[in-house]
Amino acid sequence: MMRQDGIVRFSQDGHWDRDVQVLLQHVRSEAVVAVSNPTRSDDHLRLGQLVVGDLLAHGKQVRLLYSPGYLETRDRQPLLRHSSLGAQIRITDNDFHNALILDRRVAVLWSGAGAEQPYAYLIRDPALLRALHQFAVLAWQSAGGLTDHLNPLRAELGEAGRKVLRTLELGLIDEAAARRLGMSLRTYRRHVADLMDRLGVQTRFQIGMRAAELGLLGRAREL
Repeated sequence: MMRQDGIVRFSQDGHWDRDVQVLLQHVRSEAVVAVSNPTRSDDHLRLGQLVVGDLLAHGKQVRLLYSPGYLETRDRQPLLRHSSLGAQIRITDNDFHNALILDRRVAVLWSGAGAEQPYAYLIRDPALLRALHQFAVLAWQSAGGLTDHLNPLRAELGEAGRKVLRTLELGLIDEAAARRLGMSLRTYRRHVADLMDRLGVQTRFQIGMRAAELGLLGRAREL
């Protein structure tokens, strides 16, 4: 390793993931994992899975920020499993570095596949850590949810569309549904027509069937 004012450069032997595993054993409460351009190394992929799995198993707060490109290279099932275990996962198109930030006291930055000069740095400098953590959290907060990314139609429906979908699932007549949602009957029926158009169906019954196929009903029930 090469040290310089709170910054340590890992050696390029391809085994710096072992050093990261040691850091993970001392996480107190929080980890932010941001992966934009992953390496092609299976070892590093296993490290990422270890990071998330171990932290969640020990009750730590985990925020995961991924790029759309990362999702295209990975099996979705592990991501959905991590989400079900409590990981907070979001997807952003913004540019960012691969980073692992632990308890706001230590971070690791590393290059992705195709880097001309591969690098991996351990950061302990307080000022730089604050900046990295702030940037990662702001990027995470402005990003979209994993389920909305996997199913873009869910995000496109909007809150009003999902509420209308919920009233259809409940079997409410138009007048009662419009009153429940605080909108005019004409506006309500316009939303219903929009749902039919977006889902590519011809009847209200088909709206329910298609919404169930796309996994939209579970989200509507939360409203």
